[in-house]
Amino acid sequence: MGASRLDYDWDVSPPTIASSFLTATFIVGFRLADGSVVSIVIANVVAHLMLFRLKRTMKHPGRKRRRLRGEPLEARQLMAADFGGYRHNIYDAEDVNDDGRVSAIDALLIINAMTNEISRDENMFTDVNGDDRRSALDALRVINRIERGDGFPVDTDADEELNPPLPETPSEVRSIDGTGNNPNDHFWGSVGQRLIRMAPAAYSDGISKLAGADRPSAREVSNVLSAMNTSQVLNDRGLSAFVYVWGQFIDHDLGLSESDEHGEAIDIAVPEGDLWFDPTGSGEAVIPMRRTPIAEGTGTSIDNPAQQFNQITAFIDGSMVYGSDAATAEGLRTFVGGRMAISDDGLLPLDESGMVIAGDVRASENVGLTAIQTLFVREHNRLADEIFATDPEAADEEIYQRARLVVTSLIQSITYNEFLPALLGEHAIAAYQGYDASVNPGIANEFSTAAFRLGHSTLRDQVGFMSNDGRESQDEMDLKDAFFHASMLEETGIDSLLKFDASVQAQEVDLVVVDSLRNFLFGPPGAGGLDLIAMNIQRGRDHGLSDYNATREAYGLSRVESFGQITSDVELQQKLASLYGNVDNIDLWVGLMAEDHQRDASVGELTGKVIADQFQRARDGDRFFYQSVLTDSEIESIERSTLADLIERNTSVEGLQENVFFMQVELRGRVILASSIPPTTMPGDLREDEIRGVPGVAIELIGASGELVDSTVSDRYGNYRFRALDETGDYQVRLSDSSDAIDVLVAHGAERIRGLDFIVLA
Repeated sequence: MGASRLDYDWDVSPPTIASSFLTATFIVGFRLADGSVVSIVIANVVAHLMLFRLKRTMKHPGRKRRRLRGEPLEARQLMAADFGGYRHNIYDAEDVNDDGRVSAIDALLIINAMTNEISRDENMFTDVNGDDRRSALDALRVINRIERGDGFPVDTDADEELNPPLPETPSEVRSIDGTGNNPNDHFWGSVGQRLIRMAPAAYSDGISKLAGADRPSAREVSNVLSAMNTSQVLNDRGLSAFVYVWGQFIDHDLGLSESDEHGEAIDIAVPEGDLWFDPTGSGEAVIPMRRTPIAEGTGTSIDNPAQQFNQITAFIDGSMVYGSDAATAEGLRTFVGGRMAISDDGLLPLDESGMVIAGDVRASENVGLTAIQTLFVREHNRLADEIFATDPEAADEEIYQRARLVVTSLIQSITYNEFLPALLGEHAIAAYQGYDASVNPGIANEFSTAAFRLGHSTLRDQVGFMSNDGRESQDEMDLKDAFFHASMLEETGIDSLLKFDASVQAQEVDLVVVDSLRNFLFGPPGAGGLDLIAMNIQRGRDHGLSDYNATREAYGLSRVESFGQITSDVELQQKLASLYGNVDNIDLWVGLMAEDHQRDASVGELTGKVIADQFQRARDGDRFFYQSVLTDSEIESIERSTLADLIERNTSVEGLQENVFFMQVELRGRVILASSIPPTTMPGDLREDEIRGVPGVAIELIGASGELVDSTVSDRYGNYRFRALDETGDYQVRLSDSSDAIDVLVAHGAERIRGLDFIVLA
């Protein structure tokens, strides 16, 4: 394994002498395991890590970080939930000893674990990179984090901002409609191109009639599989609401296949007596729906089945901000100083019907989406003003294109470096090897019509507004009331919405969907409405998508032979069997959402394959991808500018967690026996061996409204912790059946609050 590969995969950038030392160190560590050698290795590593610490630069110099109190290793080792040394710590992977900071100790613990097989501490999170093993790569990742400067909690009052670069005017500008990107095929990835099929078309007549003619009504499938009969199931990896906000935002950059209002009706039959759509039991209710238009010249025979087409560009090129055609792009510009149209209060302009005027026609679908659309127009104008300030002689077009290049690069970087690793896991997409003219970036039907509609499962049923302290700034609203209500932002602004998205957890990626999406009524029950899940299923049949098993085969996976190979949930297996009969007849969207998730990912095997394939082709087949057109220093600056940075640059929001795609909070403390504390000593000043923890004490976590959020019992050392917090705000930790309580304010989505200790008499 060469040093250059390590540098690329793990962003290793220490001084040259230290890099060569690190490679040698790990070779020694692997070859020798006796105590003397390990001691020498550790001493040298500590010396070099201290050098890294002295030379580090803050990744977010303007963002204050709360200093966390360190804990002795012994107090941490036997926390009740920490079993399995290979387990990946999703809360902070590089914090190996789970003490609230990333330091040289963490790297040393990994090295020690690798070189001392007998005395492994199985309670340490030593699988830092999530690859199911301990290796030098785990230690390197810890060291890189320290060297980057974000391994040591620090307090800073620095006002310096981390801004993206201002590149010179590009020698060639990306077209608005996507044409001319590929030197061999002028139209690859451009507006109007046919969707790619990875699996054969599966129309019931082989030509164009809806697939799944022998399957139950899409509404029946929705009722059986997607009804929310219990409380919301939150994402088990702590993904925040930004996973669906950004997912929708980027989806609108990649594809659009709108139905034709004059097209053929494919209404969805509603089961008789459906409580929402047929409460009178008429048996005649339907959910109205029309077919997607097909590409001209297709759908004429079995050899030429119907094909759909993409109405926007297939590249991640910021088309939802800038448009996919010249008329739209021009209508969004002021043609003064390179700026785009925006109101005096920093909001997108509205048309006569109250919808925002943006690069994509769907920008008003919900206020969360409108907020992030607005954010990127603000960023464009901020960049345009900065470019003009540094070069007052620059023409409007030059400023516009320079700002557009940076904004598009930021969107690409956030997608590939934050969003996709959060959703798919760290290693789902291969490392970038540069532009490849043989790669068609076109949108796969399986991706746009099935796999990337997973976001519908993750939405919460409420939209909220939060202030910088993590508390609600006004009452939540039902999700259904946030649809096509862009004018509401004139009252709320976008700041509190963006803070909310970073401060609450998303729902799990599964088949269960909130009522606002599944039973969206136009009036009282029976007055008509929509079921987005039934429409997802029906749209897959409209597009002639192959079934789940055939699609697995098309993506190079083995076919499943039982429902148990799709999901370990026995009840779900039974439901699938009752609807489809066998595993070769499952609607693709249903099969994807039913899959057990891959390790360290929030999607199943085929879902991950489909999404990774699409994003890898969209990247590798884009001649203007930011890593191909920017300088090394510009690339580094773009990649250091996270979505959190971008929000804080363009709003009044402060104190966001570094990675806003995760909302992972931990509260921790200890129950201490009073008699073990000397009279003149405070608990925080005691050595670990001087105090005694009390096991078996029940502790409760209480929400702001007095509801029980979670409960636990102290372990044999008196330690306890809570990780079941799904949003920021006020909480109380209390001993059960006692008046002893501690008030806690969780201000952001990465809080680690420790030292919530209780002293008891017995």
